[in-house]
Amino acid sequence: MKISYHSVTSWLGRNWKVLVASELLCLALAGIYVGFAPRIYEANFSVRLPKMQMVSPLDSGKLEWKLMLSGLEFMRGMQNPLTFSNAFIQECLGEDSNANRRKFINSMQIGLLNHADVIHFSLRIEGRENVIRCANLLQARVLEDLNGVYEAQTQKNKENANTVIASEKASPTDSLRISDSYIQPQVSKVIYAALIIGIFIAIFAISLKAKYRA
Repeated sequence: MKISYHSVTSWLGRNWKVLVASELLCLALAGIYVGFAPRIYEANFSVRLPKMQMVSPLDSGKLEWKLMLSGLEFMRGMQNPLTFSNAFIQECLGEDSNANRRKFINSMQIGLLNHADVIHFSLRIEGRENVIRCANLLQARVLEDLNGVYEAQTQKNKENANTVIASEKASPTDSLRISDSYIQPQVSKVIYAALIIGIFIAIFAISLKAKYRA
């Protein structure tokens, strides 16, 4: 099939009403979706892992910092829905259920920064107040767990007479950051998708109409 400027303009001239109607319908549905879709906000914070400074086993004249636990190991534990207490899920999402536990895990993204000695958390939850509350709870929980590791390792070092020059507890690298506005739904992407879908629906409707006329 040969496509030319004349054939395209001719096709648009015959079918512009269907195309406009399809676009208006899709834009109306997009507007309804944007109006009723939950507003998702994002909270971000980072926590420095606990570490200790010891004499290097390879060079007695050199000091080196060593993490008290692996960031990857801690991340795996945080991605287990059963890790969180009933009270935590209830306070964050209102009800402790398997669905809410999965929802919370899916809303959380975790990554390592700064040569793997900092863990970054990103939390996306419906409602600005909800995401602030959940992020504060999560940060407190992370610090509690990490400093529990710090205390246990410190006690172990004392019992084994390990030479520790200095040590640092887990600590936030900065204050909690909240998105200025909701990040989902993204209005521009919804509109673009509606326009594209409207074109395809119009083409399908026109093709179907031509088929049955023939």
